Amino acid sequence: MVQPEADWAGRQVYLGIEFGYVYGTCRAVMMPIEIGAVLYRPEDDSVRYLGEQFCYDVDVEIWKKVTDGCGRTVGVATTVANMGRNEYGMPYDHSYRIPDDGMLAAKATAEKAFADLRRFMESAVSGGDAPAIVVFAASMEKRAFHAAGFSLDGCVLVDLQREIRRQFGMKQVLSLDRLARLIDFSTDGSAVASTHFRYPVSQECRHLLAAHRGMGDAVRTFLLAREFQENRLHLEERIRGLMATCGGDGEEEDGTSA
Repeated sequence: MVQPEADWAGRQVYLGIEFGYVYGTCRAVMMPIEIGAVLYRPEDDSVRYLGEQFCYDVDVEIWKKVTDGCGRTVGVATTVANMGRNEYGMPYDHSYRIPDDGMLAAKATAEKAFADLRRFMESAVSGGDAPAIVVFAASMEKRAFHAAGFSLDGCVLVDLQREIRRQFGMKQVLSLDRLARLIDFSTDGSAVASTHFRYPVSQECRHLLAAHRGMGDAVRTFLLAREFQENRLHLEERIRGLMATCGGDGEEEDGTSA
């Protein structure tokens, strides 16, 4: 069950999970391909970064939103990647279908990736106190936790996208792309920053901070939550200004994480 903000005052785990559909399955087989996590301790304002790629020799479709100058989604760009072979940016053919004997193999590979996700989550939330797990748009994550057999018992799941909409009385939701612009998200390689916050980033994570990557989206969600918690009036002013400039109440929720 997704919980309101009042229940996530303790230790927090901010997640960004990237998914891919096995190429040629008509989106029938989905699997996690990358995850990033920011572990935050409010008592000493400290952060720790965890990330993992689930690398298997299988072709997956990578769907990335295309945004306009206001951060609104105007389309989707699709490529094919094979993370097991470290191959990215291969052309996508919407008419391609996987051979019949490949479907069982695709499902078996997806099961392995979900098992990897479960192990990662069990490691991330271990350590005594039950954390709040904060995600941006929770529908895909809830499906993934179920498929992975990861139990949320003892944890609080917070959907930051819905929480922002609820707090500001918005009819629709805003994407992470749009909100990241409003908090002036930036990275210079050694640190990530928003309007009022700045946190160092470890050397091994610095190449993972792009938008629509697991770590990049986890960090953007984390800084958005910090601004939402500590500078709510300023964030609301920026959101109202965006609506006035770009029109509408934002984007309709579509179950994606970006």
